[in-house]
Amino acid sequence: MNIFGIGTVVVDHVLKLPHFPAEDTKVEIGDQWTQVGGPVPVALSTAAFFGAPTAFLGRWGQDAAGDLISTTLCDRGIKLSACDSAASWSSGFAHVWIDASTGSRTIAYSRGTFPPPNEQDVTEAMLSDTRILHLDGWAADAAIKAAAIVKRNGGTVVLDAGSVKPRIDELLPLVDVLIASKLFQTSRFGEFNVPAADLLSLGPANVITTDGARGATWLTKDAEIHEPAIPVTAVDTNGAGDIFSGCILNALRLQQSPREALQFANKVAGYACTQPGNHSLPAITES
Repeated sequence: MNIFGIGTVVVDHVLKLPHFPAEDTKVEIGDQWTQVGGPVPVALSTAAFFGAPTAFLGRWGQDAAGDLISTTLCDRGIKLSACDSAASWSSGFAHVWIDASTGSRTIAYSRGTFPPPNEQDVTEAMLSDTRILHLDGWAADAAIKAAAIVKRNGGTVVLDAGSVKPRIDELLPLVDVLIASKLFQTSRFGEFNVPAADLLSLGPANVITTDGARGATWLTKDAEIHEPAIPVTAVDTNGAGDIFSGCILNALRLQQSPREALQFANKVAGYACTQPGNHSLPAITES
């Protein structure tokens, strides 16, 4: 099954700190690195690592960050023929602070300066062999059109809902699998631990709730399947949720059961938290 994604892509400037500094104080950087980030490209990278054919629709500038984005995603085996860049655009970027004592992260970001993809950028031909569509809710016009095409062709639409975005109520009825983070639940309902019935009332037949070290739960109208997280000593949690989503995409491609999918995704995401960087993945025999 081919997997196609539409979403934000940025270059992360990651700083590892001994602790988060208090306001108006200083702290010395322990380590730093640069990587390509964004919920959809990291998820696609993960699925591609485990053998899935993947393609991406995103945008960036013709600058140093854009060069890193295109080179990295190509190296990870993601097809970029639907992507676009221009010299007048600037690429998205993020500043990521990691607390070395806990592995937690705080992020400030810019999506970049360019017109987001719209309906004209999405065609039937582009999605003709797509069986799984992965979205983060960005570029709503393009996302909604793509979801309608993939649904009409009998495919599966997955939404990694990191937060509430414009036109999400139009997109949700087209979604088959909703990955609902703590932030999404809080921004949508004003609280976490939302009842399953309320989450399923959004439209998707499958809702996966994620809660970091507490694990993940797969909800349907007939079942509630919980898998605890793998106990690890975290050194970098940045991108772990995106890696989790990539494992879910691969599980859908392989037609695994919800429990098998959660077990695999938890193991891989847990492993990733023990390594620096958002592309630290185990060999499949180790997962």
